[in-house]
Amino acid sequence: MEIKSSGLTGHIYKTGASPKWQLRFYHPEKRQRQRVSLGTTDLAVAKAKAKVIIDTTAAKGLEALRGFARRDTTKSIGDAIEHYKKVSKIASRHVNVNSLLRVLRLAYGTKDNEALKRLPLSVLTPKLVSKYIAAYPGSKYSIRSNLVKSRAIFAHPLLWQDFELPDNIKKFAAATTGMPAPVATFVRIDPEILAKMDESSKAIGGATRRAFLLTRYLGMTPKEVAYCRRGWVEERSDRHVIVIIERPEEDLKLKTGYKRGRVMSLPPWMVPELLAVDDYMIDRRTPGLRKAFMDRNFNAWVREFIPDRRSAAYELRRQAGSDMLNATGKISVVQHMLGHADPSTTAKFYAVFDREVDVAAVWA
Repeated sequence: MEIKSSGLTGHIYKTGASPKWQLRFYHPEKRQRQRVSLGTTDLAVAKAKAKVIIDTTAAKGLEALRGFARRDTTKSIGDAIEHYKKVSKIASRHVNVNSLLRVLRLAYGTKDNEALKRLPLSVLTPKLVSKYIAAYPGSKYSIRSNLVKSRAIFAHPLLWQDFELPDNIKKFAAATTGMPAPVATFVRIDPEILAKMDESSKAIGGATRRAFLLTRYLGMTPKEVAYCRRGWVEERSDRHVIVIIERPEEDLKLKTGYKRGRVMSLPPWMVPELLAVDDYMIDRRTPGLRKAFMDRNFNAWVREFIPDRRSAAYELRRQAGSDMLNATGKISVVQHMLGHADPSTTAKFYAVFDREVDVAAVWA
């Protein structure tokens, strides 16, 4: 199979002696044919590595070929990942590694993580970023999120004092710097769709119904719903309220800490449905199963009605915020209802005011 790059032509092939792909090519420095093992059985990875070898030798000469031939001196992506996981202490290190592998999988069209880890670090270039962006089928927000997390692996020089990174890593990181965060202005869900969702949730009942009530009308996050218990509903004088606060004894930490804590009164018609449970609103045995229900089952159900909305359950939370804003006209009330530390977050992403502004009444 022919590979052309940097004015040179090579061929990748297999021999009967090894299942791994090999590369052969001619270089202007010598008339003798150059051969090197690509160290992988994956064709997509082999093509990528062959191109890197050809480009490197075209730019630096045949001396650079020794780096690919000597495994002990060639730093791979897998080597970098293992070093990063060993020296980094941040909780998100595994998430960052998974994001980098996700970028590589899409850029090279393979799901073989082990083969990708064997690639040299020199493949991490702005061109790889471009290939990933072109191949990613999802939203701009997800594209940016994966690239930012990939860049975070190499962001702190102190972590890499004992591990020499190639020069191309700086260019790879720079290719994701300054990418604008997409502003996902919320578009209200059609009332007919909301009515269908309400009827469907009633028919299904159980956890789906309660999750719908808590996200659609109270604007709770999926995490809060997964942790929500019957005891959160309290009777106060002539009404029932739901109390959402950090609860260390239940391992519940809110995103913005105490600032996200709030108390909301409940509509009388909703109270019997919430109090019908024995304990957790999502009646599953473990925290993992309750979270999985919200992330998979409930989101899948929501997408049956709004398939064009990727954030699923969060769309119901935004709908609740928009409804409250239109009912009260006060962004501060919606901010408190949704538990945001900053009202600009509420106004920018979570609540849309689409009522007619009655200027005539003010200046009559």
